[in-house]
This record gives sequence, structure tokens and C-alpha cells, in this order.
Amino acid sequence: MHLLASVTQFAALPEHATVVAQQHYRLHAVSCDLPLLIIPLQGHKRLRCGEQWLDCDPGEFLMLHHPQQVDIENLPASDGPYRALTISFSWRLLEVARSLLAMHPAAASSPAVSISQGALTPLEPALAAYLACPADDALAIDHASLGLLLALARAGHNGFISASDPSLAARARLLIAADPARDWKSADLEARFAISSATLRRRLQEEQSNFRALLQEARLHHGLQLLQTHRQPLKSTAAACGYSSLASFSRAFAQRFGLEPSAVARH
Repeated sequence: MHLLASVTQFAALPEHATVVAQQHYRLHAVSCDLPLLIIPLQGHKRLRCGEQWLDCDPGEFLMLHHPQQVDIENLPASDGPYRALTISFSWRLLEVARSLLAMHPAAASSPAVSISQGALTPLEPALAAYLACPADDALAIDHASLGLLLALARAGHNGFISASDPSLAARARLLIAADPARDWKSADLEARFAISSATLRRRLQEEQSNFRALLQEARLHHGLQLLQTHRQPLKSTAAACGYSSLASFSRAFAQRFGLEPSAVARH
């Protein structure tokens, strides 16, 4: 497929959108706080939500419409590593897509699915436009990402329309993930969301979370992203995630995802 051949060059994409696995591994309970499009380029993707396993090969895609936790398995090809393009969609863009689709009732009727799978062919024009965007042109990337959402809806994959707006914990994780090495305090979240300390604690408790837990979640998921997309020493990854030692990062990572960081790292 010519489009996939162009994607494998990754010339016009930020590196963080390219997942590479040199060896087979399985990750436990990975949190996805934003709708996410996964496009395998080489190798095989397996994903589990609840008791359902989905298998995805090059020429297909998986769309995670709602925030959720999933088990992920990446299997390299016989002649090379696993590679995949991942594109997340901000809630701001999702709201724009909802507004546009609301004017077209047939396209806006949303199936009650949190994950869908399909052939990549109907998305190819929109994906080609996305791949053509300069990495430093945020407006063009937003426009092309919106085009991908609309292409998904036209192809019948419009479950994102019924996705709930992010919880406070999810919004806090996204905020922290933008600068995970910062010395975050609960007061930073109180100021950002304009709520009191008591309200922050109560609302996070209602969502079965707390400041310390979401701080660790955000840092570990950022570490997972770095391990999958960058070649750098594990100690550098730990530091970038706000951990003062590799040992503490490795221990927390293994407890969270079920395997050591070295099993995921791009060597």
C-alpha cells in the first residue's frame, strides 16, 4: 500500500506519534485519557478491553473512542520490529467534530461502542493530509486531525460522539503529563482548576483517586510513551518523568504495567 509505505518514513510526523517495539511484550491496564487512533504499520497489535481481545494488522486500524484502560500486546514482524502510528484527539477538537456532525443526523447517530476496528482504506485521504502537515504547524495539524475524525464518522466509526468529557483526574493527568518532571503540588491543580483544597480531595476521592496516585499515573504513562518512541538511556527516561533514581522508576513501572522498563525500551 503506497500510503503505508509513506507512513513508515515518518518524515513529517513528530516522533512521539511513532510506537516501536523491538521485542514482544504485553502491558497491563494502560490508561487512555483521550480518544486514540492506532494504525499498525509493521507487526501485529493485540488489545484487550474487559474480556474482549481485538487483533489488528497493517492495513487496519483500531479506534478507542472513550477514555478507558486496556491491555496492550505488541508483536514484532518476522522481518523487523512492531511499528505503529498513534494519533490522539483533544477534547477541544472532539467538541468541534460533534458540532459539525450534529448538522448531519445520519453521520451523528453514535453506536454504543468504546472501541471499533476497520480497514484503513476509507481513512487514507484524511490520513495522507495529516501526514503532509509540517510538524511545527499546529493549525494545520488541528485541521487534519479534525478531518480524520470526520472520516471516521463517515466510515461508521463515530463512537467518539458519545464520549464523556474528561474527569477531573483525567484532566489533571493530562496537565501533569505535559511537564512530568516538575515538582507538582496539589496547590498547582487547585489553582489550575479554580477549586479549593477540600474540593480537590473530595472530587478525586469520588473518582477513586488522589493527588499522589494521579501524579504517579501521569509520570509512568509519560515514561511508557518515551520508552516506546525514543532511544535514550533508561536513567534519562526516569529523570524526564520526575524520578530521582532509575531503581524507583523501574520498581513503580513494573508494579503498574507488569513488566520492567527494559522490556519496552527501544534499543
